[in-house]
Amino acid sequence: MMQTETSKREAPPVKRFDPKYVQVSRKEAAAIIGRSPTEFDRLRKRDDRCPKGHKAGNGRMARVMFRLSDVYRYSEQLIEDAEQADDRS
Repeated sequence: MMQTETSKREAPPVKRFDPKYVQVSRKEAAAIIGRSPTEFDRLRKRDDRCPKGHKAGNGRMARVMFRLSDVYRYSEQLIEDAEQADDRS
């Protein structure tokens, strides 16, 4: 199969790793829950259920990383909230 420019940039799906031990970036975490990175930052500040993440290093500019299982759990909570809101309408 010939690879296109787009397929070359896409990472292969990760199936053999436990999400509890996989770290994702802020941008990836935002994409998983279907929000922009800016909206994800707002959720981190105002929603106690939202994963806060951890710094990947000691430097002031160290990237904030998130445990994939925490992001999945939060996504599930957002879906449940939306379903409950639909049931009430």
